[in-house]
Amino acid sequence: MSNQDLIDYLKECGVCQVCQLRYLKARGSEYKDMKESFQKLNVEISNNEDESLTKKPRLNPCTTCLGLFSEEFQQEIIQKITSCNIDQFECQTIGIALSMPMLLQIRQLSMWFALIRKFGSKIDEDRSPDVPLKEAAKLILNPIICQQLNKTYNSEGILINVFLDHPDELDDVARLLKVNEAVFSMKNARGKKQLITRAYMEKMFIPTKLSAETFEKQFTIPCPIPSSGLTLKEVTLSGPCVFVAGRYRKLSRKLSHSPWVLQGKRVMEDSIQEIIIRTIAPHFGVDEDKIIFSSSGREDVDVRCLGRGRPFVLEIPNSKRITLPNALALQMELEIEKSAQISVNNLQMVTRDDLVHIKTGEEKKKKFYRALCVLERPITVEVLKKLDMPNGFEIEQITPIRVLHRRPLHPRPRMIYSTKAWVDNKNPKILIIDIISQAGTYIKELVHGDFGRTTPSFASIIGQPIDIIALDVVGIDLDWPADIDNRNINNNIKIEVVDSVAVEA
Repeated sequence: MSNQDLIDYLKECGVCQVCQLRYLKARGSEYKDMKESFQKLNVEISNNEDESLTKKPRLNPCTTCLGLFSEEFQQEIIQKITSCNIDQFECQTIGIALSMPMLLQIRQLSMWFALIRKFGSKIDEDRSPDVPLKEAAKLILNPIICQQLNKTYNSEGILINVFLDHPDELDDVARLLKVNEAVFSMKNARGKKQLITRAYMEKMFIPTKLSAETFEKQFTIPCPIPSSGLTLKEVTLSGPCVFVAGRYRKLSRKLSHSPWVLQGKRVMEDSIQEIIIRTIAPHFGVDEDKIIFSSSGREDVDVRCLGRGRPFVLEIPNSKRITLPNALALQMELEIEKSAQISVNNLQMVTRDDLVHIKTGEEKKKKFYRALCVLERPITVEVLKKLDMPNGFEIEQITPIRVLHRRPLHPRPRMIYSTKAWVDNKNPKILIIDIISQAGTYIKELVHGDFGRTTPSFASIIGQPIDIIALDVVGIDLDWPADIDNRNINNNIKIEVVDSVAVEA
């Protein structure tokens, strides 16, 4: 079988020149000058066909692509995209997703059977003889659309969703179901009804698993020349997903990390997540409930987070903006600070790849705490010595009683890297303890023992009851995101260093 033999047969079947090149496995630039490509592949074309290569309209759509690669249809797609107001997005890159009707795959299979009948063993029965339509569309349509819209291609940019349809789709899919019933099991491995998806069809509907005779009971081989082509059902635009990171300092002991709703009613009016999101969302033109808030751990409602703050990131889908100027970031930080409950610094754009920093080695990170504790009797030198442990120790914590409703019950080993304690000058029963621990340690339970569920605990170490009055996170061992000076130092909050641990004065 020569290339010329293949092309002559495809022409008889009503296949357009672009799809003829698909069956010759053409790639990329080979579709730009098709006349030259045919010549290189030793395929002769007549003068009439030469004219058709220069955009002469076809009387009927292509048998296999149903007009997908015609210039008229390309222009219709581009006009539809521009009518969707693509200029509302700041992004200058685009990605294109084509949703094609399944009857296109049926037609590819029909042509595959036809080529096997015509050329026998020279056609592989396990591997499609053509470049798949979706791959060809990327090679052919994407550069044209990018050029027309004056954009560059990047899958992380504005996503253009193009939905295609055909009048015969429902009828062809119904007949496809009959083929499936006759050959394959109607239930999948889980015992549920098997749905015919595009992926399922690519895997199962191939000549090595399905005979041409069975297929021909429902469909024609080769597929008939169509009287109508594809229709453009809909075009939708989705902005890129962008990421904004920073550090927050929690200044209130009456503020939850995320919205706290119990039995349909709010327990607290606000949350860290909501304060940050409602300030940042308007700039990116995204609804607040669409933004995903993540942070490197979290505090209890009554625990402050001081020092440099806790790293966080916002995942913002369908964004209208891809930049955050420093001046605007400063305005956002100042607006958040007006809440008097949290402050934010280092606000900046980051990439998707940067998110690895907030999750990688999460339980190996060190956290720095300062705990204000109380004993039943005045603190002695012996107690201070027992709680002065610069070399640290390991503990085991069974899930605390207070979080059993949302955490699985099992023991968790955790490392306490160091502790240091001293007595409050004004009250001999008040103890201040600096703790450096492995992330994921329940500090409150480390102090009082949680009825023996944390061992050892400070209570067991000193041999007497001890309770915690207040707790602050004063440091998180994560140098991310980068320090960015969006604003001057806030003179209302002074930071000093005590024994290499930053605390609020």
